[in-house]
Amino acid sequence: MAVPELAATSPFTALPAPRILPRLAGVGLMVLSLACMGFMVRQAEKSAGFVANKGTLVVKRCEEQGSGGRYSSAVHDVCFGSFRADNGRVVHDGAGLRGWYATGEKVRVYREGYGYQPVSWRFFWGRLAFFFAGLLMVAFGLVIAAAGHRTRTVGESRAAWEVLRRKSVGPYISWLFRVGGAGTAVCAVLTLAWS
Repeated sequence: MAVPELAATSPFTALPAPRILPRLAGVGLMVLSLACMGFMVRQAEKSAGFVANKGTLVVKRCEEQGSGGRYSSAVHDVCFGSFRADNGRVVHDGAGLRGWYATGEKVRVYREGYGYQPVSWRFFWGRLAFFFAGLLMVAFGLVIAAAGHRTRTVGESRAAWEVLRRKSVGPYISWLFRVGGAGTAVCAVLTLAWS
């Protein structure tokens, strides 16, 4: 007689039959993660300074600004100053930048639309950390798509890994998890080191 309490921890947990809906959800997760990864690569590139409209913002004053609706409010710091482009042609005296900086501080920024974003290694490594976290989500989507169901317990996860190890895609998924995890950890440490 099977004991229901031990079924979730058994290494012999039976997996449900693969279904099409979880496989489509896994593919959708992969596509969404790849789109987010592409966005984060572009943002990391901009944070490293590989973008037009770079310049220096000289901070004149900083203040807290609130935004939000009826049920929530968010307070963030905004500093205002004068922006001068590297080519010397663009000068904007009412430039605003999120964050708190010392008065008179010169901050490297780039202009994007009507806003300004900092050019710094801290933001570069932070955005790369999100890139590698997206790689983890791609691997997770691959697991769902290959297994054909979403695992809910530890036993089901182990059983799904055993099934995937027998498939040709198994080693690639393992490497995606390793690279994504290591990359996220390294970039997170570098982000903290540059702050």
